[in-house]
Amino acid sequence: MARSLDMTTGRPLPLLLRFTLPTLPGNLLHQAYSITDSVVVGQFLGQTALASVGCTSPIVMLLAALMIGINLAVGILISQYFGRRDYNGIRRAMINSLYLGLAISLILAVAGGSLAEPILRWMGTPDGPLQNAVVYLRINFVTAVCPLFYYLFSSIFRGMGDSRTALYCLVVAALGNVGLDVLFVAVFHWGVAGTAWATALAQALSAVFAAILLWRRFPEIRPRRGDWRLDRRLFGRITGLAVPIALQSAFNNLGNVIAQSGINSFGETVMAAYTAAGRIGSLALMPVETLAGSLSVYAGQNLGAGWPERIRQGIRAALVLCLGTSVVLGAGLLAGGGWLARLFLTTPSPAVLAVVQRYLLIAAVPGFLDGFMQVYQQVLRGVNHPNQALAGGIVQLAVRVLLVAIGAWGLHNLDVVWLAWPLAWAAGSVLPFWFCRRYLKAATQVP
Repeated sequence: MARSLDMTTGRPLPLLLRFTLPTLPGNLLHQAYSITDSVVVGQFLGQTALASVGCTSPIVMLLAALMIGINLAVGILISQYFGRRDYNGIRRAMINSLYLGLAISLILAVAGGSLAEPILRWMGTPDGPLQNAVVYLRINFVTAVCPLFYYLFSSIFRGMGDSRTALYCLVVAALGNVGLDVLFVAVFHWGVAGTAWATALAQALSAVFAAILLWRRFPEIRPRRGDWRLDRRLFGRITGLAVPIALQSAFNNLGNVIAQSGINSFGETVMAAYTAAGRIGSLALMPVETLAGSLSVYAGQNLGAGWPERIRQGIRAALVLCLGTSVVLGAGLLAGGGWLARLFLTTPSPAVLAVVQRYLLIAAVPGFLDGFMQVYQQVLRGVNHPNQALAGGIVQLAVRVLLVAIGAWGLHNLDVVWLAWPLAWAAGSVLPFWFCRRYLKAATQVP
């Protein structure tokens, strides 16, 4: 376990940086290879195809949220087991989370073929991008098992404090996706479907690579014969932790689905601009969300070790890091947003560039609000209170839906739609902040 990072001792800020720095380029790579689909499609297939991929993005992210929720749960449990040095618990948590994920991915694969087109029509997708969007979405449903394994192994490494190996797996996925995207779209001319197959195969390749590393580097957690039995109690615990996390991620992405529906009402040009702007904004938000995400592992390890006061110290350190990072990245967005939009379309129109700039200014620059919300939600997950984090997610969803509805269908004003992001983050922070304060006050009281 020499590669694992023990976060139960030492100063929180350097520990969080040490854990996050290998994770950050990995998550940026994850965003980069997601963006690759849009870049390749925009450059080789044009604006309509780019709109096709963009309008499916909230649904694809919703599918990913289910898998991430399951595997974040196992990562949190593993961090707690690791804090107690309980390797039997790590192995059983890994196997039982696999069973849960396989069941969900099977349901998605079976149901996705018939649901893809009705969902996109319900979202108000125009006829031009519709057919390619249906093909792209159906492939993502059928291949849902690929991100399952991909996220599972990443969460196992992170739960044991080994963010560096998780980075290596992401590098494999990113390079694989870039190469396969170009091969399938530019060489084989598979169109939009090629980008969907490229992502799925790259994730599968990364999962195989991760399984080999896990087997070789961590012999203590190699599954043994007795570990393969379904542990109903542990399965229930994983489900009880995973469902609120998955629901919260799903709520966040459901808000994006509704936002996409509103944006579709502005026409294909705005749809294409939003696809580019959303990808650029996600790159800027990822460092802040990664810093905040480290708190679930940090809190889980310190909970397992019996050091609740260190959790409070970790929150303070994470808030400082998130604020500083978001200020720097916000300045970068304002300076280079228009140039970055040209990665997606060879000659973007002035109308597209104007939409991109307004989105980045209003929705992405205030990314520190997202970081604050994520810090408190991640701590609650790490200390076994995912339902309280979910409460913040419900508030965030309600505010986002309300503002999108007012902006898109009431006032038909894009600026009001873009305000749904920062105001929803602020609203989603209130309850998690209060729950965290209450938990830490009770946990650190001397009996």
